Formats: sequence, structure tokens, C-alpha cells
Amino acid sequence: MTPCEFDAACRALVERAPFLSETSGRRSVERNDGAGGSEVSKHLLGMARDFAADEGYGLQTAEEEAERLGLWAVVHDVGSGDHLHVQGLAPGNPPRWWLAKFGGE
Repeated sequence: MTPCEFDAACRALVERAPFLSETSGRRSVERNDGAGGSEVSKHLLGMARDFAADEGYGLQTAEEEAERLGLWAVVHDVGSGDHLHVQGLAPGNPPRWWLAKFGGE
């Protein structure tokens, strides 16, 4: 997935699940470390976003919508309450060709 496709998928997700609010997107290395993020976090590449929802709204439903849009998605709690994490690349190191084409730090 390209960065442009990822952005479009995230916009479509919020249209389909308007109860979501974005809580995290692209992160600096320092911010990622502070959030307990992985060294290969897709937040560092601008290819991951976190969303929260008011209690009573279905994060599980939003997770299913994200997957329909081609996003890798998981609802989890990393100490600050449940949230939906989506990313446009598979977990782990991004492919070399992707880094060469779209950059990375």
C-alpha cells in the first residue's frame, strides 16, 4: 500500500465509522519511544494511525471495516485504554523496495 492509498483508506474508515477520533499518526523517534512503540513501528513511516472511540461504540466493528479497506488492524490496549491501531504495511520491517520508493528514516 502506498502512503496515498493508506491516507485514503483511513479517510474512508472515518467516513464509515464516524465515532472514531484519531489519537496518533506519524511519530518522531522520540515520541514513538515515549509511547512504547517498536523500533519498526509503522508510525515512524507515517503508515500507522491509532483511533479511539467513546465507550459504547464498536471498535470491533471499526476493526472489521478497516480490514475491508485493506488495512492491517487490531484493537488493543497498551496501557491507555482500548484503541484501534491500523497500518498500511504488514508488521515487521518494511520491504526494501518500499523504503527506496517512499523513503524512511
